Amino acid sequence: MKQLELILDETTAFQPLEKVLKNSLCLTKRQISQAKFRENGICINGEKRRISYVGRPGEILTVCLEESSENTGKVFPIQGKLEILYEDPDILAVNKPAGMPCHPGRGHYQDSLGNLAAGLFEKRGEPCPIRIIGRLDKDTSGVVILVKSQAAGARLGEQKMKGIFRKEYIGLVQGHLKEAEGRIREPIGKMPGEKLKMQVTPEGKSADTSYQAVKFLENGTLTRWEIFTGRTHQIRVHMAWLGHPLLGDRIYGTGENPYFPGLALHCAKAVFLQPFTGEKVVIHAPANDWGESLKAWGFQNAGIGPEGPGQEFLS
Repeated sequence: MKQLELILDETTAFQPLEKVLKNSLCLTKRQISQAKFRENGICINGEKRRISYVGRPGEILTVCLEESSENTGKVFPIQGKLEILYEDPDILAVNKPAGMPCHPGRGHYQDSLGNLAAGLFEKRGEPCPIRIIGRLDKDTSGVVILVKSQAAGARLGEQKMKGIFRKEYIGLVQGHLKEAEGRIREPIGKMPGEKLKMQVTPEGKSADTSYQAVKFLENGTLTRWEIFTGRTHQIRVHMAWLGHPLLGDRIYGTGENPYFPGLALHCAKAVFLQPFTGEKVVIHAPANDWGESLKAWGFQNAGIGPEGPGQEFLS
């Protein structure tokens, strides 16, 4: 069982609890229906109430939810090492290495991030459905956010839609960018006849990427990005369309990377609000797969940069 708590204020009081449960706690009709018939399922100040009850400011709404472990059983638990960046009762943030898929799939049924997360929760005796918010491509490293409940996932999903949940990336592109910064708003869709490859096409879905050159190197440009949509291979497709594919990209570029093996793309930072307390959470992920490259260029190897107190690589 998981209990959610909300102190009613001016924005959540003076309206039926059903509306508060849907709009503020992002619960589904099924969750609300199940809570209605559960002992102490929906309470105000510890007293069970109907969903038609109209609350007042300062009253405490509590909802008792039953977390199903069905999804956990579908992901085979594997014991292994996870680099945990942040954890609270609702969120688990880890630093995914390059080459590891987020979910089990062809050729990776027991070595995905989902398998390791399931193994972690099993070891703790805390069965928990594996829910990832904003997955990364297999070859991209960096911050991945997992939520421990459907309600937390719904709230972070809402933050993504409103632009509150943000991720920032660093990477290396081929050549020197002509414009030090810019924004690409070109639609992205599947390339006909290809299983994995995407392309910029008028028939695609809207895609929005901002980029900024951080440092010009001998063999490319160290670049940072923020994406405002979540299309498959979005950064890789947009930069290839711009004429500057990512180093190490075997699908959209030459596959060559003179600095370190693999794709030069890392999710270095995630920013969101804790789904129930509203506290701002900022998570930085070290670019472990980059070796000593960042330090050699004068940046700390942690998604935080130019070396010196209080100076952030990603704003």
